[in-house]
Amino acid sequence: MRSTLLALSALLVLGLAPLASAQDVIETQSGRTFEGEVLSDDGTAVEIKTNAGATMKVPYEQLTDATQYRLLRKRMGTSAEDNLEIAQWCMDKTMYKEAKRHFKMALDADASMADEINAAVAKARTQASRELLQRAKNLQTEGRTKDARNILSIIVQELPLEPAAEEAAKMLAADTEQRKSTTLVRRRGKEPPTGHDGSVPVRDNGEPFSDDARFLFADVLKAYSAMLDFTHKGLVAGGRSGIKDFEKALKEGDKARKAVDKIRPKGPSDDEIAEAIERSDMRIEEAIVEARLRMADEYLLRNTYNKAGDVIRAGLADYPDNTALRNGMERVTAAASSGEGLGWALGGMRAGGGGRR
Repeated sequence: MRSTLLALSALLVLGLAPLASAQDVIETQSGRTFEGEVLSDDGTAVEIKTNAGATMKVPYEQLTDATQYRLLRKRMGTSAEDNLEIAQWCMDKTMYKEAKRHFKMALDADASMADEINAAVAKARTQASRELLQRAKNLQTEGRTKDARNILSIIVQELPLEPAAEEAAKMLAADTEQRKSTTLVRRRGKEPPTGHDGSVPVRDNGEPFSDDARFLFADVLKAYSAMLDFTHKGLVAGGRSGIKDFEKALKEGDKARKAVDKIRPKGPSDDEIAEAIERSDMRIEEAIVEARLRMADEYLLRNTYNKAGDVIRAGLADYPDNTALRNGMERVTAAASSGEGLGWALGGMRAGGGGRR
């Protein structure tokens, strides 16, 4: 059963900040940092005596969300009611990982409030899914399709029961078809060049790739397209079925890589082939990494940390310098250390109910 709120990448959430100690630190939205001792905090302004001996009062609206969160945690108590209040504050700031933590802390504080807490969780899930969907749409409008794709994947994989997940899945399907139809179109730059009739992948110079080149890369394109399809199916299916689809995607990725390797010797003597090889390599790596990250997330949803780590490490063996995989490995390590995974289990119950395992 997949009932998680969110565990976003570094692009989407802040890590859970520690409580302020005797040595307090506050950060302003302008980028200034002050260290010292907090003298007072009424929720609208904080007064701090800095290490330099100066005493200053800073309005809350000038503080970063992370600083406000630390101060809020220090100011509030540990009761279920207090944790629910903090959780909702985090939701309003789109700090979903922190919200998840405080909903869990609320239940730990008072199990008799399980119904109320789970109702709050259900509302929070809907709130998060809607906000993320709108964020993805905005990113698409800005031309940041990869960032939008990551957010849409989170909605579909981690919030599958929310109404927003259906629309997110449709948007991902359309994105998949677009990627399949432009496999050899230039990635860099805001707008790829268009072919003479807009239907044929084109080279950097704006000329369509030749029929011979497209015939030569037919097996590459076939495997690449299948890889994208299986990755999309895995996201939508979820659970064990989803993992099997991700495995199929990775097998197609291996086929695509081998097909390119067969063509690679022709590259040095043919500029067109060399250009197509370069683009294919980039697209295949991106798709393989995507499949591995989504598969690792599926294992994290099941709190299966070792398998999630194995999936990422296998990818790093092929692409040791891939930043997304490195970040994914850090996320798996952090999840294993905290024991939280990506799931949001409250007590013995899954918030929101239902699922597709």
